Amino acid sequence: MKQGVYLEQESNLQSAYFEAYRIACEKLAKCNVNEICQNSKAVFERGTNSYTLKYFGAEYNVDCINGAISLKDSSDEVKITEKVLILHYLINSKLEPLTGRYSSFMEIPAGGSIYYSSFKKRAIDPLVKVFSNNLQTFDKAATHLHGVPANLGSVSTTINVFPMIPITYVIWQGDDEIESSGTILFDASIINFLPAEDIVLAASFGSYKLIEKSNET
Repeated sequence: MKQGVYLEQESNLQSAYFEAYRIACEKLAKCNVNEICQNSKAVFERGTNSYTLKYFGAEYNVDCINGAISLKDSSDEVKITEKVLILHYLINSKLEPLTGRYSSFMEIPAGGSIYYSSFKKRAIDPLVKVFSNNLQTFDKAATHLHGVPANLGSVSTTINVFPMIPITYVIWQGDDEIESSGTILFDASIINFLPAEDIVLAASFGSYKLIEKSNET
């Protein structure tokens, strides 16, 4: 792909995310605060007129009116893609319990099969590439993200991306005859909290953060 075409595609993608963020901000401002808190397990801070929400174990502030998002007690900028994901979680969450049952991405209604190729490329493949021959590093990276062993595959962890969205990352280590592989599993309730395209984002961010943490161990 020529650089000019690539840069144009990247620019269009960024523009799409900024537009999605603008629309999500408008929707959030119209939402009922009590329902948002009850459904998403966010906490309303009356003094700052904002929500506090845990995302990968860290606390984020979300302004109720303008949708501005910041990492609590930090000056680090929040990426536009993550801002969109956080707002979509707040807006889309329904008052539904976790089921305790695993569900694969292909089982997700309204788009699991449609988005699978993107899901595998963005979320599963990088995970397997980095960790399939370094399982110990995977465990250490998962600990940094407050992951809990899931007793699946050669190594696995369940990470709470949001309070109502646990995601389980699994790797099978290969050998001379069998290629290494991986999968990502969700609680069967996940469609009550995010649409399929945002589930791709949530899962891929978990993979990226595990990879980032592996570089710090």
